[in-house]
Amino acid sequence: MGKMIAIGGGYNGGDFDKQLEEKIRSFIPKENPIVIFVPYASTDYIENYNEFKQIYNFLGCEVNMLQPGKENVLLQADLIYFGRGSTIQLLKELHETNSISFLHQAINNGTILAGFSAGAHALFTVAGSNEGELGYTLVEGLGFIDGCIISHYNYLDRAEAFHNMLTERRINGIGLEEHTMMVVENNIATFYSSNTVSNGYFIKIFDHSTFIRPIKGEKILVPF
Repeated sequence: MGKMIAIGGGYNGGDFDKQLEEKIRSFIPKENPIVIFVPYASTDYIENYNEFKQIYNFLGCEVNMLQPGKENVLLQADLIYFGRGSTIQLLKELHETNSISFLHQAINNGTILAGFSAGAHALFTVAGSNEGELGYTLVEGLGFIDGCIISHYNYLDRAEAFHNMLTERRINGIGLEEHTMMVVENNIATFYSSNTVSNGYFIKIFDHSTFIRPIKGEKILVPF
């Protein structure tokens, strides 16, 4: 099974962090790998896709965007990348386009699956997400990573909302700040940051308290 990579955000929240993207590229041993960008989380994705394509073209990759009805291209990919936007919208489109079975096949063949912000949320069993009029809510994901996550954890309102959701469900979780990513392989999660101040956080819920521990440059067992 291929690596799973969750990215907590980048510059200005939604712009890519080139250092993290270069790290992801380093996981692919091929000289000219095929990268498929999945834009379904957003209706306003062209600028985001163009930025992504520029980064990965520079890194020697062939980059294409997934089109509905062309899901078989996922089986040719070395890296499949879910973009930013709405977690609920992304999951809806993946199910409606019958992409899920192709994703399972690709992952079983060793393809890396990465997600940025909402794209990261979709990889997990469940995730905290800010869904517009719904506000902060827990969303059931694809379950490729067994656990619960929220991205952009460096924002106080998101962190507090996530703690409340975890407490209500009596589950533990991971908070990923911007400029931080979590790489999961063989049920071991490793955390990377592109600067010295950004972290991942392990949040453990007890009966009358919440334990929060920063994690950076270390490995933890999944599920948490």
